[in-house]
Amino acid sequence: MSRSKRILFLLLINLGLVILSIYFLDMLEILDYRQIFSQIPFLRESFVVKIENPFLLEKLELEKKWLLLEEKQRNLDDAKREMEKAFLMITQKQEELAQEKENIQNMIAQFELAKQNQATYEKRVEEIATQIENMPPQSAVKILEKQEDEMLIDILRMMEKRAQAAGKRSLVPYLLSLMDPEQSARIQRKMLE
Repeated sequence: MSRSKRILFLLLINLGLVILSIYFLDMLEILDYRQIFSQIPFLRESFVVKIENPFLLEKLELEKKWLLLEEKQRNLDDAKREMEKAFLMITQKQEELAQEKENIQNMIAQFELAKQNQATYEKRVEEIATQIENMPPQSAVKILEKQEDEMLIDILRMMEKRAQAAGKRSLVPYLLSLMDPEQSARIQRKMLE
C-alpha cells in the first residue's frame, strides 16, 4: 500500500472515530452535535437547532380539554333543546287539559241545569195531573186539548202511574174517549211509540 493511501485510510479512521465520539457524547447529553454543526457555514441551514416548546404537551392537553368541553357544551345544548320541546309539549297538554276541564265543567253545568229543568217540568206535570184528576172530566178534557202533545202525553202517563201506585183504575181511557177523536188517536199513537 502506498503512503498516500495509508494517510487517507488513517484520516478516514480518525474522522470515523471523531463522528463516533461526537455521537456517543451526544447520547450522554454531554455535547450537542447540532450546535457544533451549526457553527460550520455550509451545514448551518440543515442543522438548525430546534428549540422545543416546553409547554407543548400542556398545550396539547389543554386542546383536548377544550374539545371535550365543546362536545359537552353541544350535548348540553341538545339536551336543553329537547327539554324546551318537552316543556312546550307539556304546556300544550296542560292547556288542552284545562280546556277539556272547562268543557267538562260546562257540560256538568248544562247537565245540572237540564236536570233541574226536568225536575221542574216533572213537578209541573205532576201538579197538572193532580189538578186534572180532581176536576170534572168535561172540564179536564177542555184543558187537556189545549196542551201540546208532548205535555199532554206526559200528563196522561203521570195520571196512569199515580193510579197504578194507588191501586185504582186510571181515568186516562175515559178522558181520551171524551177528547176530539183525531187528537185522541194521535195521542194514543204517540203514547205507544
